Amino acid sequence: MKRFLTLSFISLFLTLPAFAQDDAIPVPEDVTEEQPFVPVVDADPAPAPQSDAAPALPETEVNAPDGGALPASDPSQMALKDLEEGDKEVAQKEEEARLAKEKEQAELEAKKNQVPKIEILKLIKSGGELMWIIGALSVLGLMFALERFIALRRGAIMPRRLFKQMNPYLEPSKFSPMAIWAICEKYRSPAGRIIQAALLKIGRPLPEIVAAVESAKQDEATNMYRNVRWLTLVSSLAPLLGLLGTVWGMIQAFYITANLEIGANRAEQLSSGIYVALVTTAAGLAVAIPAAFIAHMFEGRILKAFHKLDSKLLPLYDILEKQEGKPRITLAQYQAKK
Repeated sequence: MKRFLTLSFISLFLTLPAFAQDDAIPVPEDVTEEQPFVPVVDADPAPAPQSDAAPALPETEVNAPDGGALPASDPSQMALKDLEEGDKEVAQKEEEARLAKEKEQAELEAKKNQVPKIEILKLIKSGGELMWIIGALSVLGLMFALERFIALRRGAIMPRRLFKQMNPYLEPSKFSPMAIWAICEKYRSPAGRIIQAALLKIGRPLPEIVAAVESAKQDEATNMYRNVRWLTLVSSLAPLLGLLGTVWGMIQAFYITANLEIGANRAEQLSSGIYVALVTTAAGLAVAIPAAFIAHMFEGRILKAFHKLDSKLLPLYDILEKQEGKPRITLAQYQAKK
């Protein structure tokens, strides 16, 4: 009996979709357990009522309106399509996360490589009171440097016109001390004053003339070195003042750090104090290095000028040596002749 009922349900399940009918298939009464049930299929089923409009067909890849391929209505294909779309979304999100991470890393690297700029004015103000003294030294050194640059020009030490106009009177037949003295007065310079010192010794032995010239050269060198020594002083004093400011700043930084409250950031306080203390040393060196360089340059210029002057005085020594024993010309005579 159980077998009979099972076969009946199977037959009913198979016949309902085929004929779209709700009528059950009659079961023969003479079927027993020994005789298996065979479902009877109606050869000519009743035609289904048709409406005026044609029945809508499912859209497949064949009957698409524009002839193109439409997604299949198969659940497995739809599930596969949903899975592919989900994979695309996941891949897109992963790509966006990767780009955001790379951008963040690039920003971090840029911040690491970016060095904070130092504000010069703020740095100078934080140096303390000694920065005012170092600043005054820098102004002083600049003033003396400009003054010596003008005074130690080649044309100011050894005017070219002086020797150009004097050379014709250095010949034995044309030698004229008065004319040479007048030219030196016209082009007043260290070279002219040294030549005048030699002219005052006319008639004396050559060593005495040379000694007078060397004495005049020493006086002129002292005069030319006068403001150069101030530059040397600035170059020596500025770094010492900077070192003094640094030592005093270090003392203050360690004192403040030692007296901080418990739990305070001692490392930060100490680093900021040392940072401020080193400003004076940097300022002192910034003033001293240019001053030392300029002073050395001026010293070299003075020595070079005197070497050239010695070579220019050789013809004068020759002509003055021949005047030994002749009457001397005094300063009053030179001035009266002027």
